[in-house]
Amino acid sequence: MGEVKQQRLQNRLGPEIKEFREACLTLQLATVDINGKPNVSYAPFALLDDGYYVLISQIAKHARNLLDNPQVSLMMIEDETTAKTLYARKRLTFEADVSVVERNSDRWTSAVVALRDRFGEIIDGLSGLEDFVLFRLAPTQGLFVKGFGKAFQVSGDDLVDFVHLEQGHRRIKDGSEIETPTDKL
Repeated sequence: MGEVKQQRLQNRLGPEIKEFREACLTLQLATVDINGKPNVSYAPFALLDDGYYVLISQIAKHARNLLDNPQVSLMMIEDETTAKTLYARKRLTFEADVSVVERNSDRWTSAVVALRDRFGEIIDGLSGLEDFVLFRLAPTQGLFVKGFGKAFQVSGDDLVDFVHLEQGHRRIKDGSEIETPTDKL
């Protein structure tokens, strides 16, 4: 993709992705345990310059999974009630590397303040509990889906590397193929 075209796409999609992400309060988290069994859960998050931060109790399965297997897939997704179609809800997904933030470090303090700003006093109580762990989820590569045929690859570093996916949906070749351009799927 040409540099000018890439910049136009960045200028158009960058603010839209930022607005979408800021409207989301929670991340859906896909984790895997030490035996390879998947688990899906969610957690409220705060975004700082180096990743997404979640505060989760080690009692929760997804926290234990993150400790045992520091890889995660995360997703922010449009609310079902506002989606035009449930088959093409707007969503932002990332693969991410996981690290534990040391309690009372500068990064811990910054992330807890950001979480408190978003979610209020409950963070003071949760961050003071021994079983709660602060995780940093550093995104590596992702995908922003706006709808059917509108999927864009997104880099993990400040969302600057967008590439529209080339391959689209194709009808099964069973004799009922679309014959004219006016036929609809």
